[in-house]
Amino acid sequence: MENEKSTSHNREDRTNPPTKSKFFPISAIILIISILIYRYVTFGPFAPLQCQLLGIGCFNTTVQGYVAPEFINAKEAFKKNFDNGDDIGASVAAYYNGKLVLDLQGGYADLETMREYDKNTLQPVFSSTKVLSSIVIAYLVDKGILNYNEKITKYWPEFAQGNKENVTLLDLVNHRAGLSYIDARNITIVDLEDLDKFAEILAAQPHSFGGVPKRAYHAITRGWYLNEIVRRVDSKHRTIGKIASEEILNQYDLEFYLSLPPNLISRVAKFYETSFIKEGINMFNTMIDWWTGKLPSSFFLEYKNKESVFYKTAQNMIGPFPHKFTDASKLEFVTIEWPSTNGITNAKSMAKLGAIIVNNGQPIKEDSSSSSFRSKSLLSKSTIELISTKLPVTFDYVLYGNFTPALGGFAYLRFPGIEDVEFMGWGGYGGSIFIWNQELGISFGYAMNGLWTPKYNEIGDRRGQSILKEIVNAVKKLKEEQT
Repeated sequence: MENEKSTSHNREDRTNPPTKSKFFPISAIILIISILIYRYVTFGPFAPLQCQLLGIGCFNTTVQGYVAPEFINAKEAFKKNFDNGDDIGASVAAYYNGKLVLDLQGGYADLETMREYDKNTLQPVFSSTKVLSSIVIAYLVDKGILNYNEKITKYWPEFAQGNKENVTLLDLVNHRAGLSYIDARNITIVDLEDLDKFAEILAAQPHSFGGVPKRAYHAITRGWYLNEIVRRVDSKHRTIGKIASEEILNQYDLEFYLSLPPNLISRVAKFYETSFIKEGINMFNTMIDWWTGKLPSSFFLEYKNKESVFYKTAQNMIGPFPHKFTDASKLEFVTIEWPSTNGITNAKSMAKLGAIIVNNGQPIKEDSSSSSFRSKSLLSKSTIELISTKLPVTFDYVLYGNFTPALGGFAYLRFPGIEDVEFMGWGGYGGSIFIWNQELGISFGYAMNGLWTPKYNEIGDRRGQSILKEIVNAVKKLKEEQT
């Protein structure tokens, strides 16, 4: 009997294996999949897929350039961007009290040819271009050629059409001109090549708010309208780009092209976008911001409302601009002047121009040994103070958030982890930044070819912000030691 029972139990053991052995493989698979998903979601968007999931086949990225010993943590933050897959190719630069303390490049300008991103690389920076065009306007104000409080019709009588007769230059530089889009017809590159005819199209556009000054981000149009005003007041009828090139950039040894000479196209970095899934994650982050109240409750409703300025701007502001942002570095787009969006430069040139502003418009010391050194100031101290005047916080009907404008067409900005420091300047689509802080003596430029938009209406992202944070911390430490 005992043998029979033993045999029976053995038979049951064989037919009913332990629960652990049945479910263990499934648990292991679930764990592995969870780890892979976590790695994919948290890893940077620009690393190869096998690198994101398994940590193999990652880019072998080198970082080159100069860093002052006190700012070594900023270099580590820059390098970390590549290690984490947050960047493909980028440059970053900073000045402190007129002295270059950071000038780094890393990664690749072209993944197909594995061309390195180095000190000769040029980068389109999208709306960071607006900082340069605003400085050119300030330059003409400083000379008495323009006045921020003057109505645009004084310079351009035909502009008065469509309830625009009371719009001032101040309104236009601060996106309050009611001209965030052009709805007459589709603008083409051919239109931009004939500026006289293009001026007729611009003048005919009616005011979006019936003449009432409300801020609605003029992503592309601001540059078009400013360019026409400048052409009319300049004795040689030059564009913003021409004046910048002939009277500012060459004298201060800066590279910032609003119309790139075709022979320089080989130096321009190619753009790269994130995957469809990563963009979905970014959209999810935007929805979380909306759900938690960081974006107004009407955000998505306005986006679908065909009568809203938000919708019309989103649909019509692009014009001849490439609908694929990765095409924005191609020859046909970089050789046409778009003073709001197609500046081609590098981080050092942005940071250096910011350093001149920080230095009350005076050239910085490193230029004194240059053959092109110009002792004359870029802007007077009074004009620097004027353009830095802080205007009331205002809601932007396109960016759908509150901004603190500076009179000269910039904005006051705060960044995560260093909220106690307020910078002036602006940023561009995909993550570029062009800013400065006069109190701390910091100017900062960051340019990259990996286009990333983690959150709607955010200026910059964790890549540039992480480096900036280390720079601010280093400066604070230096000031404490001096004290």
